[in-house]
Amino acid sequence: MKVLIVPEDPTHDQYILKPIVERIFKDLARTARVEVLFDPHLRGVDQTLSREMVREIINDNAMINLFLIVVDRDCNRYRNEERARDREREHPDRLIACLAFEEVEVWMLALHPKRIRVPWKSIREDCDPKERYCDPMLDELGRDGPGGGRKKAMRSLTGSNWPGLLKRCPEIALLKQRIAAWPGE
Repeated sequence: MKVLIVPEDPTHDQYILKPIVERIFKDLARTARVEVLFDPHLRGVDQTLSREMVREIINDNAMINLFLIVVDRDCNRYRNEERARDREREHPDRLIACLAFEEVEVWMLALHPKRIRVPWKSIREDCDPKERYCDPMLDELGRDGPGGGRKKAMRSLTGSNWPGLLKRCPEIALLKQRIAAWPGE
């Protein structure tokens, strides 16, 4: 199976999304080649959830079995939930959309619960957790390396903390369920 992750910013998001999606497929014992879309290089949720852009991406990548649009929910300020559902309805046999609460960086934060000094609920409800919680953690861990330190921070994704990540970020568990039910190979 060929899987293409369509993020709103591949420059940084790839280091969070690709290892998580690969882990989902490993858990499901499904073989998949997981790639991240870089061409076109999308910048922002409006471009990523654009009807025309999604159609173009799917048409230009005919060999892909499953497209995973993964964007920030951003407290649904920009109707990201509705737009993501619309894109799924337009491409029901090719696409699954997942919205990270409230940003994909929260998924990375979930791997470092001992570094977080506030209740997890506060992070999940914050509309701007990247600036408030992720940036300070990356400063602490060191921003050297790919993704401004994101690749290094994601090295914590191991078998022992995977269940905690799924519990802290139920949208990942839901994505895993949806991929498990995906009929294509």
